[in-house]
Amino acid sequence: MEKLTLSIKDPELIAWAKNYAKANNVSVSGLFESHIRAIMEFDKKEIILSPELQNLRDPGQRPTEKEIEKHLIQRRKKSVKA
Repeated sequence: MEKLTLSIKDPELIAWAKNYAKANNVSVSGLFESHIRAIMEFDKKEIILSPELQNLRDPGQRPTEKEIEKHLIQRRKKSVKA
């Protein structure tokens, strides 16, 4: 087991972490380790964007003003029917 020393300036944060760890029957080190592990797992996941969101990433794929206007007209028609 390797050791890691953390420096936290906020005494309230330290007290909260200790109380939370005690209430959940885990050490502060265990709490930190599980949090870091969760971040690692999230970081490994492949995020799949919908086609609409992918288009926003590429400036050349953004809708034209006419396409936006057409979309808004269709939305207005749907909201009027509802």
